[in-house]
Amino acid sequence: MTKVRVSAIAAAGGIVLASPLLGVGAAQANPQAHTVYVSTHGASTAAGNSCTSAAYHSINAAITAVAANGTVVVCGGTYREDVSVTKTVTLRGRSSATIDATNQTNGVTVTAGHATVSGFTVENAIGEGILVNGANNVTIQGNVVKHNDLGGSPVNPVPNSYPFCAPTQGVPGDCGEGIHLMGSSNSTISGNTSTDNSGGILISDETGPAGHNRVIGNVVTDNLYACGVTVVGHNPAAAPNGVPAPTVAGVFDTQVIGNRISGNGVDGAGAGVVIATGVPGGASYDNVVEGNAINGNGMSGVTVHSHAPGQDLNGNVILANQIGTNNLGGDPDFSPADTQTTGVLVATVSPLSIRVEANAISNDQIGIWTTGPVTATGAHANAFLKVGVPVSAH
Repeated sequence: MTKVRVSAIAAAGGIVLASPLLGVGAAQANPQAHTVYVSTHGASTAAGNSCTSAAYHSINAAITAVAANGTVVVCGGTYREDVSVTKTVTLRGRSSATIDATNQTNGVTVTAGHATVSGFTVENAIGEGILVNGANNVTIQGNVVKHNDLGGSPVNPVPNSYPFCAPTQGVPGDCGEGIHLMGSSNSTISGNTSTDNSGGILISDETGPAGHNRVIGNVVTDNLYACGVTVVGHNPAAAPNGVPAPTVAGVFDTQVIGNRISGNGVDGAGAGVVIATGVPGGASYDNVVEGNAINGNGMSGVTVHSHAPGQDLNGNVILANQIGTNNLGGDPDFSPADTQTTGVLVATVSPLSIRVEANAISNDQIGIWTTGPVTATGAHANAFLKVGVPVSAH
C-alpha cells in the first residue's frame, strides 16, 4: 500500500525586488503594485484596481508583476495555466475562480515560503492539484481540489514524464495527491475540499523535513486510488539506524484535526489516514490524528505501517476520532492479512509505541488490529459500538 516515491523535483524559488534608484538623472522603474487583479478579460491598458479593470489575464504574469508580500486577486473565470508561486504572495481566488490544468503537470506549485493560496477550484492536472515543494509557512485554505492526478489514472492515463507517475519497485505511481506538502514545515492546509483525485492530502519529506504542519477542517472524500490523508516518510536519511534526524528529513508533529474523511482508496487500497514509511531509515513520528470523522475507506480508518527495521514511527497519537466502517477492501500488507472491516490498524516489524485512546469505533468486525511488537497505550480505553472484537493483537 505504501508507495516509496523519491521525486526528482528540485525546490526553486526567490523574491523579485523592486528596482533601486539608479542615480541622479537616471530613469526610475515603475514601483511594483502591492495588489494586482487578474481577469479573463484583463488588459495591460486597464487601470488595474478592480476585477472590472484588471490589468492581467494570466495568473503567472500577475505573480511576476506584484511586489513581494503583495496580493494577486484572481477574478471569476477559468484560467488554463500551471501556476507557479515563486515569491511570497497571497494568491486569492474570487467568484469561483478556476485553474484548469488540463495537460499541465500541476495545477499550482508553490516554492516560496509564507505564501497563501485560497479560494480556487483546481482541476484536471496530470500530477498534483496543489504542490508545495521545499517552502515553509505556506497556507492552503478554502480551495476545491478535484479530478487531478490524471497521469496515473487506471483508465486512459494522460501520457507524461512526471516522476510521481512512474512505477517504483513494482508499485504503480499515482501521480501525487490533490494537495501535497513536500519538504514543507510550519504550513497549514485548512478548509479545503479534496475529491476525485488519486489521493486526498499528502505530507512527505523527499526534499527536506516536513514538521509542525496542520491539516485542519478539510473534506477529503472519494479519492479512489490512494489514501485520504497520508503522513509518510519517503526519505531514508530521516532516521539513520532508527535515530531521528529532524534537521535533515522526516515527517513529525503533523496535526490532522477535525477533518471529514470518507470513501477514499476503495479502488486502490487506501486508508482514511495513514502514517507510514516504506524505506529503511524512514520516519513519521509524533503525529496526532484527532477529532476526525472517518468512514467508508478502502483500508482501516487510521492505518500505521512500519515496513522495515531501522524506521521511526513512535509517538504517534490517535485520539477522539469518530471511526465507522472501514477496511472495505482489506489490508494485505502484513501477515496475517486483515481482511475484515477494521477501525484502526497498527502493523510493524520493529518495536513501535503508539497511543490509541478515546475514539468511538463502530460497525466494524475488528476495532483495533495490531501486528508485530506494538505497544498501544489506551487501546481498551475506546468506545466500541457494534464491534465484533474490540482489540485483536497478532
